[in-house]
Amino acid sequence: MSEDMLLHFSSNSSNQSDQSLPTKIAKLEARLVGKASSAAPAPAPAQATWSSVSSLTKFGAPPPAEDLAESLVSSDSDDDNGGEFLIQANTQKRQKLEEDDRSTVFEHVEAVADIRQKIVETVGTKAGSEVNRKKQSRGRGHSVSGRGRNSRVNDQTRTQTSSTIPPTNGQIENSYHKEEITSLRAQVAALEEDLKKSRQEASEYQQLCRQLEKELKDLKEYEQQMKPKRTKIISDLLISVSKAERQEARMKVRQDSLRLGNVGVIRAGTVISETWEDGQALKDLNAHLRHLLEMKETVERQRKSLKKRQSDKGDGIDAETGVQEEDLIIQDEIYKSRLASIKREEESFIRERDRYELEKGRLIREMKRIRDEDGSRFNNFQILNHRYALLNLLGKGGFSEVYKAYDLVEHRYVACKLHGLNAQWSEDKKQSYIRHAIREYNIHKTLVHHHIVRLWDIFEIDQNTFCTVLEYCSGKDLDAVLKATPVLPEREARIIIVQIFQGLVYLNKRTQKIIHYDLKPGNVLFDELGVAKVTDFGLSKIVEDDVGSQGMELTSQGAGTYWYLPPECFELSKTPLISSKVDVWSAGILHYQMLFGRRPFGHDQTQERILREDTIIKARKVEFPSRPSVSNEVKDFIRQCLTYNQAERPDVLTIAQDPYLTYTKK
Repeated sequence: MSEDMLLHFSSNSSNQSDQSLPTKIAKLEARLVGKASSAAPAPAPAQATWSSVSSLTKFGAPPPAEDLAESLVSSDSDDDNGGEFLIQANTQKRQKLEEDDRSTVFEHVEAVADIRQKIVETVGTKAGSEVNRKKQSRGRGHSVSGRGRNSRVNDQTRTQTSSTIPPTNGQIENSYHKEEITSLRAQVAALEEDLKKSRQEASEYQQLCRQLEKELKDLKEYEQQMKPKRTKIISDLLISVSKAERQEARMKVRQDSLRLGNVGVIRAGTVISETWEDGQALKDLNAHLRHLLEMKETVERQRKSLKKRQSDKGDGIDAETGVQEEDLIIQDEIYKSRLASIKREEESFIRERDRYELEKGRLIREMKRIRDEDGSRFNNFQILNHRYALLNLLGKGGFSEVYKAYDLVEHRYVACKLHGLNAQWSEDKKQSYIRHAIREYNIHKTLVHHHIVRLWDIFEIDQNTFCTVLEYCSGKDLDAVLKATPVLPEREARIIIVQIFQGLVYLNKRTQKIIHYDLKPGNVLFDELGVAKVTDFGLSKIVEDDVGSQGMELTSQGAGTYWYLPPECFELSKTPLISSKVDVWSAGILHYQMLFGRRPFGHDQTQERILREDTIIKARKVEFPSRPSVSNEVKDFIRQCLTYNQAERPDVLTIAQDPYLTYTKK
């Protein structure tokens, strides 16, 4: 019976999958149990054990080999003791095995293939060993050939069982993970290759950086070596250009002096005075004018004589008298025509003389500048503060000289204002002047606006001299412009006053407002593009935070330019209170002067006479000449600026909103 069972078991195991194998084993066990004559009641079939294996296989994790081996060994021990082929069921062990396997199924994903192989081998081995042991226990009449056949059956069974087990979920996942690991390893290899290349590139870059740093260091050293040479070359070139400009300026002065005139010296006893002697061009022009004047007087005398003859003839109406009367009328028309011609020539010569007068004024200023330059102790092209190369003198004031200079560090032209203290001054006066200059510097250094001249630097030259470095404006100042062209078109005058007010608005929008107090044509400069800039903050006032709406006290009464100061600055009965309305008045005077060629109050008066005659205090109303003709808008604007009552006059921020100062696209 055992041989039939073994043959049936081997044939079925070779044709069925691993999933039907437990069922077949269970059927064989049932058959064996049914044929046993006096055997004890059979325990639970081995299907429980195989169902456990099958369920674990379904979840992708086979049971542990040790547990399965333990189950099979237990059945072997029962067979040995009882002498029968029985498989005892262990329900508790099966449940525990299922619970443990389910809890660890995902932790053994990578070991699924190895464990499955071990299980298959264990099952095959145990099945063969059970059959062998059964034959040995029953082994009456069995031969070695039977054992050999049984061995072959076991091999076939193990081979068929091994080959017919389908891939589980764990195998699929393991295959997927292997592919993913292979891909990751390929990516890691690529990244390692990239890292190797990056390290190589970084090494090359570091080497290049070290090379560049070395070159930069060499360049800096070379720069330090070449800096004095370059500075000397630049300064030498600037000095050469300045010398050529000085020579050209002096040559032009000599030529213009021959044409326009020169300064002569007159000695009267012990008194030596200077006087102007006209040049040849002016002499010829004045001679033409005198000749025209003489011709005009001659023609006028002839015409008067003709009229006298006409009145002596009476009112005769004969033919002869009629002809004579016609001749007299014709002669009178000839005289009229000649007088008109003389007048036109005279007007032309007068215009030419006015042009010569303007050129003469420029010549006189240039001659004064050259004389001041020749007498200056800074005329030898010094380099101040190891940075500023002095070139040519721009002008000289009471206590200062302004030189055009070149900044050898920033490589730009600047204006150096050299403040000189008189060595004979008392120490108190020197300290007062220094305090005044430092105050101006502290006000000016913080101002940054495109319509205000910048202050770049300040430094000491010696014990009695210091220098302030200002923005250089290559154009003229407004005073020179008005001397060359006394009357400006309204359009040009308007854009100039708009720029001035933009600078004033900036001064009044600061945390600490500033009153310029000395706004006049000489303190409005133009750059090469024609942009107007306000300068000279020597008399400026800082409005403190605690100042009321009426303004601050004027502590420097008497300073300033009287033609451009408002009436409240001349108040003598009490200390005047001033505000930005002072600058509004000054701007109104400036605008009037640009439009009409004269100041509205005290134009022909000296400052002393203005102060003595109270000219500004009496300036209660502004009058406009009929010529040149200007718009009503500009007249209204000037009237607002020149409002006599300080309380009614608008301040800077208020007048800046006037439509006349705003531009809109037409």
